[in-house]
Amino acid sequence: MNQEAVRTDTGKHGQHAGRAWLDLDRARVYSAAVLLLFVLLMVTWSWYSRGFTDSHVSRPGADFAVFWSASYLALSEGAVHAYDVARHLDVMAAYGPLGADSTDVLPWLYPPTFLLVVLPLAALPLAFSYVLFVMATGYAYLRAVGGVVGAGSLWRRGLWLPVLASPAVLISVILGQNSMLTASLIGGAVCLMGRRPVLAGVLIGLLAIKPQLALLVPVALIAGRHLRTLASAAATAAIFTAVSVAICGWETIPAFLRSIAWARANLVEGTPEGWYGMPSVLAAAQLAGLGASAAYAVQAMAAVAAAASVAYVWSRTREVPLCVAVMAAGALLATPYVRHYELTWMGLAAAGLVGDGIRHGLAGRERALLLVVWWLPVFENINPKLGMPQIGPVVSALLVLLAVRRVMARTASAPVPAPVGT
Repeated sequence: MNQEAVRTDTGKHGQHAGRAWLDLDRARVYSAAVLLLFVLLMVTWSWYSRGFTDSHVSRPGADFAVFWSASYLALSEGAVHAYDVARHLDVMAAYGPLGADSTDVLPWLYPPTFLLVVLPLAALPLAFSYVLFVMATGYAYLRAVGGVVGAGSLWRRGLWLPVLASPAVLISVILGQNSMLTASLIGGAVCLMGRRPVLAGVLIGLLAIKPQLALLVPVALIAGRHLRTLASAAATAAIFTAVSVAICGWETIPAFLRSIAWARANLVEGTPEGWYGMPSVLAAAQLAGLGASAAYAVQAMAAVAAAASVAYVWSRTREVPLCVAVMAAGALLATPYVRHYELTWMGLAAAGLVGDGIRHGLAGRERALLLVVWWLPVFENINPKLGMPQIGPVVSALLVLLAVRRVMARTASAPVPAPVGT
C-alpha cells in the first residue's frame, strides 16, 4: 500500500478521489508547527524560571516528583512511608518542582507493584531521573505505536512526527506521568501476541502497576482464545504482586487501600472541579447532574458495552490495529477513574485506526474523529478552567464504534479467523 492510500477515500469509507483535507503531508506540517510551539514554550518557561531553578515557579515533572518522592521515602525511611501524605508532601516541598506558593496536593496513590518499579528513581537527582524516565517511556511508546501502524509507516512516512507532537505525549512529558509506559505495555503485548504469546502475557501482567486500565484484558484474551497469554499474564501479575509485597512490606497493602479510599472520596466522587479534566463516563455522568449511585450505574453499563465491543472485535478479526484500537479506547470507557494524561491510550487507539486506514482507507469523518482525538488532551487539560461538559467518553465511544463498524463491514460474510497476530 503506498502513501496515496491514506490521501484518498476508498471503498466503503469514501468514493471520491483526490487529495484529502487531512493527509500525511498536512499532518506532518501541522505537527511540526505544534512541536515548534512546544519548544518555544519550554524555552520561555526555562527563561522565566531561571533555568528551572526558581523555587517560586512551578517547573516540569510535577507528577514524576510524586514517583521520585515515593522512592526517596522508601529508600530512606521504609516503603510504607511513601503512603504517609504528610511526609510525602514534605519531600515534595523540599525537592519537587512545584512552586513555593502552590496549593496542589499530590499524594502517592499507587499499589506496591508500581512502588517497586519506581524504587530506584531517587538514586539519581530528581532532574536527571525525570529526563531518563521520560526518554525511556517515550521510546517505548514510539516502539509500541510503530508496532501498531507498522514500523515502516512510522519512520519512513514520518508518522513519528504526529505521535511525538501529539498533545497527549507532550502533556505526559511535561508532567512526567507513566501513561506512555502503560500504553506501551498494552500496545506491545497485542503486537507480540501471535509470535510471542508468553512474553505478551508478561507485558500485560506488568499492567498491575495500574490495574484499573486492564479491566478488559481478560475479556479480550478469552474472546480471542489466547489462553497461553492469559495464563502468562495471570502468573506475571501474581508473581509481580508477591515480589513487590515481599520487598516493600505487607504494610503497603492496607496503606494502598487507604489511599484508594482517599482518591475515591477526594477525586472520583469529590468536587466537580476534578471531573472536568477526567474523561471517564463516571465524571461525565456526575457533571450531568446524576448522583453517585446513578453515575456508577451508567459507568457500569458503559463498561459492559465496552467489554461486549472488545469481545466482538477480538473474536472476529486477527488484525492487530483494530484489536489495539478497541482495547485502548474500551479501557478508557470501562474504568471509572482516568485522568487527562492517560489519553496516550486514546492516541494508541487512533494509531490503530490509522494503521487500519493505511491498508483500507479512511473516510473524511474518520479523519475528523482522529483530529478530535489528537486535540482532546488540550481540551481536557484546560477544561477545569472552562467548565464545559465532559466529552472524553463520547470520543472514546466513537473510537470503539468505529473499530466495531470496520470489523462488521469486513467480516459479515467471512469465516471466523485465527487469533489476533497469527
